[in-house]
Amino acid sequence: MKLKTFTSSFIAFYILLSLPGMLGIGYVIDWTSEATLFQKLRGYVLEGLVSHFYVKVAVSIVISAVLSIFLYRRQVRAD
Repeated sequence: MKLKTFTSSFIAFYILLSLPGMLGIGYVIDWTSEATLFQKLRGYVLEGLVSHFYVKVAVSIVISAVLSIFLYRRQVRAD
């Protein structure tokens, strides 16, 4: 199992699991009328990344480990 494969797949799956939260699916943030576009964008991105943090980390670790092991075994069989 390569660390580079595990790390890159962990980051990719964590962001993939965070996308619904970043897009505002499932909840509403009530903004004041003075909120700028940057403040709204920052709020949605940060809320999407930190909501259900432990669940997303656990799922990403499991998926990344399985993917890394699968790719490693496939590479070993090819040799």
